[in-house]
Amino acid sequence: MACSSLRSSRSAALVALALAAAPLGCSDDGSVTDDEASDTAAEDTEESTGDGEDGESSDTGEATTESTDTTDSSDTTDTGETDPQCAALAPGLNSGFMVDGLAREFYLDLPADVEAGGPWPVVFSWHGLGDTAANFRGLFSGLVDNPAMPFILVTPEDTDFPISAFGASFPMDWDTFMIEPNGAGNREVALFDAVLECVDQRWGLDASHVHSTGFSLGSITTDMISTVRGEQLASVATYSGGYWSNPSNVDALLGIVANWPPHAVQNKYPQLLVHGGATDTIELVPGVYTMDFSAFAVNDQSFLIDKGHPVVTCDHGAGHTAPVSVSPTTVIEFFALHPLGTTDSPWAASPPAELDFCAFDL
Repeated sequence: MACSSLRSSRSAALVALALAAAPLGCSDDGSVTDDEASDTAAEDTEESTGDGEDGESSDTGEATTESTDTTDSSDTTDTGETDPQCAALAPGLNSGFMVDGLAREFYLDLPADVEAGGPWPVVFSWHGLGDTAANFRGLFSGLVDNPAMPFILVTPEDTDFPISAFGASFPMDWDTFMIEPNGAGNREVALFDAVLECVDQRWGLDASHVHSTGFSLGSITTDMISTVRGEQLASVATYSGGYWSNPSNVDALLGIVANWPPHAVQNKYPQLLVHGGATDTIELVPGVYTMDFSAFAVNDQSFLIDKGHPVVTCDHGAGHTAPVSVSPTTVIEFFALHPLGTTDSPWAASPPAELDFCAFDL
């Protein structure tokens, strides 16, 4: 979706529509886009598969499988048998995965011994606005067999979720704007729940290692999942995200299209907050409204700490991108060292040397 300048005499309507229509990964000044961010960070991943040029899936050496089973995930029973839809999951692209009557797609990248090992940690990875799962998948897919924490990677594809403002509707990839308590009726929350159930049925879920990450709007989606499913999350990592349950992040204009329930999570999951400093911004309406992801991160640092969450905040200074300075490998190491219920972070006493520019509030 191309960035555009919108003009109207009704500034409130203008901003609401711009929030709906303008990609969170592009700007009129040529700053780095969401799909380009995948390429930047994937340079650190030895087996990266995202090319980021045309959004097509790169060769991963795995068979890409499309599941055509239309059984809804809600049909799972307590008989101990594997739901047919869960049994059909395979490495690569899984299509036609029915969740609450909606067909979803996502990529699965599996450890080499997934059938023999387990239970398995799971990492969800949500792409930025305008990007694709096929491209963003490459950020972490080469790490599923890492020795610190082999894991199952889930890279969902969006549904062009429409948001409405002032009589108009625009696709915004993820259902992450108007959120009901406990995520009721939310597409991404329902997918999160259904995939975890299937992983547990099929390969065994390590409930102490369920994690989520993303970039830009994908990170905001991770923060949303953390708000309504935070009791299940061991630790999370976000590149240029933001909690819209944090009043400091939501002014009157953003509040037109975004409303989350309060952050009332009892589980004090640790979070790696990564942002790009002063230039980590998207000018949605020139001269009128700019989304400042660096401000989001600074606000969220105190917001999470006040609620008892351990936080590592990294200002990489490179703008709106996922940098090699906070690499996918570092994110996975963070997840491995911070399982569910972590009270004493290993990074408190021995922070990684490569993150000497980060603040450790652990």
